[in-house]
Amino acid sequence: MPLITFTDKVDSKVSTAPIINKIVADDINQLKDGVNANETAISAISGLPYTSLVQLLTQTSTNAPVATEVYNNTGETYTWSYVSTGVYRVTASSSVFTSNKTVVFSNLGSSIESLQGFDISWEKINSQVIEIKTNTNNIALVNGSFEVKIYS
Repeated sequence: MPLITFTDKVDSKVSTAPIINKIVADDINQLKDGVNANETAISAISGLPYTSLVQLLTQTSTNAPVATEVYNNTGETYTWSYVSTGVYRVTASSSVFTSNKTVVFSNLGSSIESLQGFDISWEKINSQVIEIKTNTNNIALVNGSFEVKIYS
């Protein structure tokens, strides 16, 4: 069992004791507060210069892509729509896609089209909409990755 050095709150006696025998509710709350404060400080000091959205996309027929959200720290919600064969749009809940500060990475995933050399491109339509084009048919996305980085 792990040991810690512990100062007893009642008699200020310092001892080495198993963790389970000496930590009380107040200590746990102080520990949580310290961890949260440290996480916030670390994020502020070494935080990345962007927010990002990471999703896996699957699409069939003329349906909008179905997105499985892997990560999202943008504070926005996103909705996918079908535009035309091989063309799809993602719309943010507010104006988040900043000109010259938005970067998109995407692929077709494990679809047969990805093995045949088809590519995927993207275009910022406006500050709320990004359009991706698979240059192929309506079954081109099978767990395709989609990542947007929005730099500050």
